[in-house]
Amino acid sequence: MARPIILLVVPAALLANTASADFYSHRYGGVSVLNSNFSGFCPASRAFVNSLVSPTLQASPGDCTESTSSGWKIYGGWQWTEHWAVEADLRQAGEGELYFTMMSPRLPQLNVRDRLTTRMGNAFVVGHLPIGRSGISLFGKVGAGFWLNQLTEYQEGEALFTVLMSDGSTQGVAVPVSGKLKDNASGFHWGYGAGVSYRHHNSWTLRAEWEVFPDIGSEELRARYELETTSLGLSMHF
Repeated sequence: MARPIILLVVPAALLANTASADFYSHRYGGVSVLNSNFSGFCPASRAFVNSLVSPTLQASPGDCTESTSSGWKIYGGWQWTEHWAVEADLRQAGEGELYFTMMSPRLPQLNVRDRLTTRMGNAFVVGHLPIGRSGISLFGKVGAGFWLNQLTEYQEGEALFTVLMSDGSTQGVAVPVSGKLKDNASGFHWGYGAGVSYRHHNSWTLRAEWEVFPDIGSEELRARYELETTSLGLSMHF
């Protein structure tokens, strides 16, 4: 996916002399809705499914979803000059899903759905470049944090059991099976981003931004992947 070519840190902000004359140091808190892309999740997940194949087990990957628009984040920060701020956030970055099937002599067919939910906490340094006195500002950010993944697996299918009959013979009986499993993993990451904001009368700010976290997840929980998000947020000053 092509990404905007925007500087992460804006050194020109130190030289800008067209910033709004009515800037004031303020703290802020807000909420954003996210659209996320789990880049690399599907290829790695399908490779995991293929690794399950053995002489007694067949496994076939099915549909896989990397993009989702169900994410959110809450954030807060302190902008102490017109050019610099620090910021922290907590977020749920949507979900990736993988479907696959497994078959073996004891398992005529098992349908599996894996749902991977990513939650994160981040801290950033943010550099702003105000555009005259319009209230519009370009910004870049870089930081680090932690991720927490939860894998929820749903299983539906049939298992074949051997039953001893009254006459001493045996007979195979297919029995419906279903299950739900959960597992967790966590780790640390770094990230960067850029965007544009509009400040309204030192009261609230509307902003659109793009962020990338290059190394999220683990092979133990299906995949490592790059998480890319776009978002629209509203914050209040205090």
